[in-house]
Amino acid sequence: MSTTNLNSEQEYKNYIKSQDLSVIHFYASWADQCSQINDVIEEMSKLAEYQGVRFAKIEAEKIPDVSLKAGISAVPTVVLTRNNTIVDRIDGANPAAITEKIKRQLLTNKDSISFDTCKPKEKLEERLKKLINQAPCMLFMKGSPTTPRCGFSRTIVSILDSCKTDYQTFDILQDNDVREGLKKFSDWPTYPQLYVNGELIGGLDIVKEMNESGELERMLPKKS
Repeated sequence: MSTTNLNSEQEYKNYIKSQDLSVIHFYASWADQCSQINDVIEEMSKLAEYQGVRFAKIEAEKIPDVSLKAGISAVPTVVLTRNNTIVDRIDGANPAAITEKIKRQLLTNKDSISFDTCKPKEKLEERLKKLINQAPCMLFMKGSPTTPRCGFSRTIVSILDSCKTDYQTFDILQDNDVREGLKKFSDWPTYPQLYVNGELIGGLDIVKEMNESGELERMLPKKS
């Protein structure tokens, strides 16, 4: 997995919601030390030992509101986030400290026991049904509406937005059980997949055809 570029405040907000450990480098293009840290986190993102960690970078001066909220006073600064919270930070160009603090967070998370882990594992089919019916219009896609991770997902989001659709999304790249299970459950092998009122509409090709005929807009729930 390569490093993600975060280009807006909304992209940053969406990114730090993840329960996975996220490593975000606040950098400036003019600073040589930042180039070094960008290279470091790019290499780390390719290593198997950091497979569960997400790496991103954000240009601090271009999005000052995010930098202010994250307490960034100088670059390079690396923050570690999980569940909308900054759990640690590294000020300055210190690759060794980045490695140490990531490993510490991974070890802490591995040793901690949450309430969820104590519950019986929910059957996948029941979970899929709940997800499909989570909203009147559900889109299972790669990435999020603000940061789609493939061209097909980007196009279908554009179509839904043009229809002023009230919809929710699920990033199938974040959950392999859902990603593989939904293919079998819906008998539809590719993504994105669009559901309305719990029923599969189809993928991008079908959605585009229905949009061109006007049929799609009539069935979609609209934003108030």
